[in-house]
Amino acid sequence: MPKTNNFDLIRLAAALQVAFTHTLLDLGMADRAWPVRIVTDMFPGVPVFFFISGFLISKSFEKNPVVREFALNRGLRIYPGLAVCFLLSLASVWWSGYFRTVSVPPTTLALWAAAQLSIGQFFNPAFMRHYGVGVLNGSVWTICVELQFYLLVPLLYAATGLRQLSARHANAVLLTLIALFVIANQAYLHITAAHSRPLWYRVAGVSFAPWFYMFLVGVFFQRNFTLMQRCFGGRFIPVLIVYCALGLVCTKAAGWGFGNSLNPPLFTALSIVTFAAAFSGITLSERLLRRNDLSYGVYLYHQPVSNFLLANGWSTGLKAVLLAVAAAVALAYVSWRVIEKPALGLKRHPLYPHRLAPLALPAE
Repeated sequence: MPKTNNFDLIRLAAALQVAFTHTLLDLGMADRAWPVRIVTDMFPGVPVFFFISGFLISKSFEKNPVVREFALNRGLRIYPGLAVCFLLSLASVWWSGYFRTVSVPPTTLALWAAAQLSIGQFFNPAFMRHYGVGVLNGSVWTICVELQFYLLVPLLYAATGLRQLSARHANAVLLTLIALFVIANQAYLHITAAHSRPLWYRVAGVSFAPWFYMFLVGVFFQRNFTLMQRCFGGRFIPVLIVYCALGLVCTKAAGWGFGNSLNPPLFTALSIVTFAAAFSGITLSERLLRRNDLSYGVYLYHQPVSNFLLANGWSTGLKAVLLAVAAAVALAYVSWRVIEKPALGLKRHPLYPHRLAPLALPAE
């Protein structure tokens, strides 16, 4: 797999899709932005993140299967930026004066901090229910899911012997697991549509089970890179056209939706689009971003920013939406330069170092 690709750019686009969609909803502008959302909803950011994670994390583990180093690398990617974001988010709540209006039990505050800085990012304490939209940073539930993916990768390889199997047998194992977790996904979504949401259901939603097939599809693409490259590499535009046509037909004729509950066939098509984008014009991301990966910061900061605007009465109209997204991008840039990039410099045997090297242009 070539080290030069467009994954940083794709992840930034996915993060901006999530940020824009959430900010419109949080600031009450969703109905007024429906022409734009027709486009943005077709490319849901969370499924894209899960696919890319499966692709890159499996490759990283195969390159360096030392579990201690794998865990260190994953921790350096997630926790430094997350910890600083949590502290800044608390500071923004304090600045708004909200903490003077509610009782904040010290034990609950400590539990919240422990959850945010471990694997319980979905937890939101009751004393935050009246701040902004009622959840300080609702997007970080996916970090909890992502951390579970990381824990499962060594187990997956150990239990299946994936690295030792022939390509044919490894594909059979992966396709079987994908099918099983597609069933889990569809069962979860069926309960969503048919029943109320008891506690066990909400816990299931932040577990890996409904979403693991998306990660495994990324693993499958990575394991079959040569075939995927031959079929889709350099073909982003035609693949994109086919996906858009398929999506419009399926939503109209079959009633399929987008978002996190993307139907598995549409998710597969979106995965092909993502792969094609990553390996078409492969120097585009480096030329535009210069290996500055802002996606994680945009994802972390957009909802705390929206909540701060709501709490301070600045949430009026499209200007507030644009201000919130722009502020999230600015905070993401600072987070990348000051926190995330230095932390990633401590990784052991990184798959994709974010030190900018001279670009090797493809031969003509």
